[in-house]
Amino acid sequence: MARDSHLKKVLGVEKLGKIKKSKVLLVGSGGIGCELLKNLILTNYGEIHIVDLDTIDLSNLNRQFLFRQKDIKKSKSSTAIKAVEFFNNDKNTILKSYHGSIMDTIMFPLEWFDQFDIIFNALDNLEARNYVNKIALFLKRPLMESGTTGFKGQVQPIFPYKSECFDCIAKETPKTFPVCTIRSTPSKPIHSITWAKNFLFLQLFGEDVKEDLNPNDLDTDDKQEIDALLRENNELWELKALIKESKQDNIDYIYKIINKIFNVDIQRLLSIDSLWTIRTKPKPLDYENYKIDLNVQDDDQKLWNVEENLSILIKSIKSLSKRYVLNNFEAIPFDKDDKDTLNFVVASSNLRSFIFNIPTKTKFDIKQIAGNIIPAVATTNAIIAGFSCLQSLNCFENSLQSSFDKSRLIFTSQYFDKFVSSSALVSGNKNCKECSIKRGILKIKNGLDTFILQDLIDKIREVLKYEEVSLILGKNKLIYDFDFDDNLSVRLVDIGFKNGEVLSINDEDDEKESCELYIEVTSDNGDKVLEVPSLDIPDKEKKEVEEEEEQEEEEAEAEIDKGDDGFIVDDDGIVILDIDDDSEEAATGNNKRRAEDENIGETPQKKKKFNDSIVSDQSGEEHNENIVVID
Repeated sequence: MARDSHLKKVLGVEKLGKIKKSKVLLVGSGGIGCELLKNLILTNYGEIHIVDLDTIDLSNLNRQFLFRQKDIKKSKSSTAIKAVEFFNNDKNTILKSYHGSIMDTIMFPLEWFDQFDIIFNALDNLEARNYVNKIALFLKRPLMESGTTGFKGQVQPIFPYKSECFDCIAKETPKTFPVCTIRSTPSKPIHSITWAKNFLFLQLFGEDVKEDLNPNDLDTDDKQEIDALLRENNELWELKALIKESKQDNIDYIYKIINKIFNVDIQRLLSIDSLWTIRTKPKPLDYENYKIDLNVQDDDQKLWNVEENLSILIKSIKSLSKRYVLNNFEAIPFDKDDKDTLNFVVASSNLRSFIFNIPTKTKFDIKQIAGNIIPAVATTNAIIAGFSCLQSLNCFENSLQSSFDKSRLIFTSQYFDKFVSSSALVSGNKNCKECSIKRGILKIKNGLDTFILQDLIDKIREVLKYEEVSLILGKNKLIYDFDFDDNLSVRLVDIGFKNGEVLSINDEDDEKESCELYIEVTSDNGDKVLEVPSLDIPDKEKKEVEEEEEQEEEEAEAEIDKGDDGFIVDDDGIVILDIDDDSEEAATGNNKRRAEDENIGETPQKKKKFNDSIVSDQSGEEHNENIVVID
């Protein structure tokens, strides 16, 4: 009997035919991914592409049953495909694997995602899940989002702009620690880990934007401590410059970094007597007293001594520096499955713990803390993977509305008499920052080094019907608004436009909703093209505009300068009214001016905050809590 005979009876010949012709993307080949891959093959999906950045670890073998002892250190995605070949022997399903980060826009540009009919998420990383959710919104592709945490799990079918997206539901509030506890007086292993991951790593290998530390953001009144932290912040920027200038055949810069962080900075803290009246004083670390062995093994089950931590830290800094330089100083994100970034956090946090008389941790323990890992349960993974596959069958209905109506949100039940519960899908949250705005693709062909910002703004006004706009490139780089027009004659390539970047467009008149454009850069022998998508941007609701104006007025009142000047300063650092000036000019706001000068192409300086720290996860191996540092 043919394998698909039962599928024909259950699904029908027509639907099974659609499934056999479909091409799907599976992101993640861990606990859920291994189970889901088997299910998709046995459902006769025509072509499956699987992506995973991770390699197989010993701890994976108790729940990721496609892997064996001989597979340790091998790529998960390629090994998973080889493991399922024995029940794909008739080659009904074409399988392709990729070893890399799904957020790599060079390896996986938007047009690569565009080939798939459905995307399956089996990720244990919140940042990556948010990214795939946004890609699905840009392309309007169905997304089967799934995750497990211990005995808990859920499957969320996402039909872009029809149902709730991944970001419609707020994630759990993260744990927090005061800045000065992390920076000056750590007392627990988690303090050292948070310092290494969310401060030191970001300072050395994060975004290439210098952020001044505002004394008002610190939870201390000790002038000496504030001065020490400000000085430390500036010196770390100088260390980053050393990394940029580093040469692989000379690692002297690494010893300068280690001496600065673990010796000079500690000596400076020791000079602040008020910090140590009731605390044990830290011991500065002199690396010259230890023997460095760059061939040391990074065993994740044993406690490393000081020499091992120093040696592994040097190796990780050298490797990360090479990556940072080769990628033109593009920020390196922390990933618990990235050996270099994890070793950096493990070694630097352990050295800091040693200095502050805090118990050190094994690499295995720190990986769990830094990734907030909860032991995964194999049966939960299997059940959730099964429901993810079953829910995907609804994507082959004859209409989007029918797919929406038949799909269900699946989640583990809190009742003793059943394991799972389900509910109908609901429409997206109108206040969701991701699916409540319009999205499109900005296509730049053969002209990235020719078109200037003014060309783009003219196109935006013509096609999207905005009058006056502000433009933000990436996460927070302001490149244009009414008061910042220095970039108008600058080429797009020089501003930072590149394939895979996102451009946010906001209406300065507050009459139309915002939108986002994914930048797609291509080249061939044809003409130069700058194409802004035709989007129907809705007007803001009157009530919403009034609420925003009321909020802006309240914020303006809260920002009144308490000095003698009597200035009201808005969020952009613009003096909008001189209270002491009763002139007609002041009343009409014509004396609006910049409180601070900005250089061309630079983002206005922000207050120093620690956010986006230990990644919040609700799937596979991860817990749904963050650890961040607050002011």
